[in-house]
Amino acid sequence: MSTLQNRKNIIVKKHARIILPKDNSGYKAYPLYLSFNTGKMKNILFYLALALIFLTSCTQKKPNIQAKVTKHAYLAHIPSASGIEYAHHTIYLTGDDLRWLVSLNDEWNVTDSLALSAIDTVVNNRTPWNVKADFESIALFEYEENDYLLVLSSGSMTITRDTAHLINLTGDTMVLRKNIRGLYDKIKKQAGIPDGSEINIEGLAISDKAAYLLHRGNVNENFVVAVKLESLMNYLVSDDNQLPKITVYKFELPVYKEVPSGFSGACIVPGRDGMLFTASLEDTKSELYDGTILGSYIGYIPFEHLDQGTYYSVLLTDKDKTPINTKLESIVSKSTTGDKVVVLSVSDNDDGSSDLFEIEVMLKNLN
Repeated sequence: MSTLQNRKNIIVKKHARIILPKDNSGYKAYPLYLSFNTGKMKNILFYLALALIFLTSCTQKKPNIQAKVTKHAYLAHIPSASGIEYAHHTIYLTGDDLRWLVSLNDEWNVTDSLALSAIDTVVNNRTPWNVKADFESIALFEYEENDYLLVLSSGSMTITRDTAHLINLTGDTMVLRKNIRGLYDKIKKQAGIPDGSEINIEGLAISDKAAYLLHRGNVNENFVVAVKLESLMNYLVSDDNQLPKITVYKFELPVYKEVPSGFSGACIVPGRDGMLFTASLEDTKSELYDGTILGSYIGYIPFEHLDQGTYYSVLLTDKDKTPINTKLESIVSKSTTGDKVVVLSVSDNDDGSSDLFEIEVMLKNLN
């Protein structure tokens, strides 16, 4: 009788499921069927299978993110810092009710400023709420051998909060201003934001290929808008207003004490295929009004899993593991060494002042 014919008499006595790594986002289960005609051998092989399962789970390195504040400064005269960038030993700050692009040196002292908004009305060092430009996001990038800063208004109000400022840092500083309400309306429609609700872009990160706009979900969902960098630049510098193609990726961010967190800032991580983000905890149901601050998360999004809404995050805490009661609004990579990324981040105190932080972020087993 052939071997194949003999197999008809085999009865499956034991069944196990071996979990083997699929990719960075999780695991995949493979069925293992153990078929025996003898007694001792089937028990030996069954326990060997269990041992293989155990060893596989132990040796698989899980993605992990950690964050620790290493330096802090109170910025009494810089109101509502909401965006931060860093390049060539210069820190660039924007604010939601600050009309200036402010420059600081490595000692965190103000060295220069550039007026962005034409509104020069100031009350207690702040532009009034109803006319402020709401500069919530900023990103530095290189394009066609020029260094640029792109500063975006949030879009949460028409007329006053729908402007992009493209600043060429190569040679003489040049500023291009463009109303991007058309782009924001396209994002609203594609993301499914209902009439009567406003868009609220609070984060911006730009790689050598794409720009990522992060929408804060106080009322609607948190999501990331991806657009090719070339298409975005053509839209910003041309007069035809041809809107670039966009892709919207939805995210479910952490909840703390029944308060959902919302995207507030982002940056590209050099040497990695992903971006860091900040997500603050603010007890409010409005795109326009502030709420009670409960703390902030720092997280990492691998680009290869954007369509799955995959991220890794950690709540920023002090040495006693108590959440630091601050509203992180933006983040930028200052230096990277192995798994360690030194970042700068700013917080808006909602009182005309700001805080600046240096934070060590550890990205373990993340691409």
